Amino acid sequence: MGKSLEYSTIEELSKLLSSLEISTKELALHLLDRSEKLDPDLNVWVTMNPNLEIETYSQGNTSQLAGIPMGIKDIYCTRDMKTTCCSPIYEKYEPGYDAQTVKMLRDAKAVIMGKTVTTQFACGDPPPTKNPWNLSRTPGGSSSGSAVGVASGMFPAALGSQTAGSVLRPASYNGIVGFKPTYGLVSRQGVFPVALSLDTMGWFTRSVKDAAILLRYLSGYDAEDKDSVKVDTKSYISNTEPISRPPHIGIVEDFYYENSDRSTMKTFALLLAKLSKAGAIIETANTQLDFDSILKSHRVIMNCEAANTHKDNYEIRPDDFAPRVKEIIENGLNTPAHTYIQSKHFQQNYTRQVSKLSKKYDALIMPTSLSAAPTPETTGEPIFQAPWTMAGVPAISLPYELDDDGMPLGVQIISNHFNELNLLSTSMWIESVVNFTHKPPLI
Repeated sequence: MGKSLEYSTIEELSKLLSSLEISTKELALHLLDRSEKLDPDLNVWVTMNPNLEIETYSQGNTSQLAGIPMGIKDIYCTRDMKTTCCSPIYEKYEPGYDAQTVKMLRDAKAVIMGKTVTTQFACGDPPPTKNPWNLSRTPGGSSSGSAVGVASGMFPAALGSQTAGSVLRPASYNGIVGFKPTYGLVSRQGVFPVALSLDTMGWFTRSVKDAAILLRYLSGYDAEDKDSVKVDTKSYISNTEPISRPPHIGIVEDFYYENSDRSTMKTFALLLAKLSKAGAIIETANTQLDFDSILKSHRVIMNCEAANTHKDNYEIRPDDFAPRVKEIIENGLNTPAHTYIQSKHFQQNYTRQVSKLSKKYDALIMPTSLSAAPTPETTGEPIFQAPWTMAGVPAISLPYELDDDGMPLGVQIISNHFNELNLLSTSMWIESVVNFTHKPPLI
């Protein structure tokens, strides 16, 4: 069969299932067995699905997700499992319904394996989850378990979420693909919020093609999400293919080059040379963006809206909040209303700037993170990903090289609002040039 089941993509597994080369039960049991072997060291799972329903694959089934096992970040409500947010406050919470995205996965006949570890309330406190490349490094956050499960071969895809950098940064640290669509394209209904102006659903896969497959099944208007956007999603149903010509790429240098570590800068320069040799038209993007003000406004919005999310529980049970969550809430509660309003106005103007800038290129690229995964007393800095979450544009992280310590590095690629097809096709082209095949040193 060539590639092992644990490192196969959705696209590959779907073909195996539809041709009946493997059964849905064989696949699920294989990955459950791998989870049992690896989870004592990696701490991916919060709750395994106790009522795992593994339907026999029907050859008449046209869904590419039919029979595909998936992990779900433990802030997504699930009808048959607890949703704890990895907090003692919700340790026994059973919502009894599915988040809209989980419902869509079930409708597509995906297999929900269980709920994955998140940092508490999807904020910045270190998780118990370990990085499979090096157990003494952070897996990143907040979508820690989802990223590590994909990277370690426990499941081929998983749902996460991003308020600052909680999909793309863990993807970079774990050597996999992380994708965040345009704000408003995928429903947040049934997902515990951090900051509603910023929260964006996203996912982890092993290829750009798989990220595109999930987008086809998960995008669409939802009246239950007040920020859901009505757009023609027919284009997302078509098959996404690599861009037919070498892409026109803008490099975001300012701020990123100043803050990246030596190993990141060295490997990123080699990446640009490789893309240029393959035919890409690469130029420095004149961004004229004030990244200090962008990050300051992002923090204000996140702090204030998180404080609003948690204020009732915080009044009753302040000691049950982890230190970083507590800090965010306190900062939000102590921020004057006019400062929040100014930050919201800044966000609107900045979003228009990014839209204008991104129209000039097939994609903008920059390092996903300022370094490879740091040590686990932190989940890493979100400052490289937060600007694009703030603007609401689609973004993806691809693994492209290992650093001097053998840890994976990611390249961050963004495009204009609702221009996912162009972003994904450009990213597929970059992915084919890079051809990253490294795997973490696991059994």
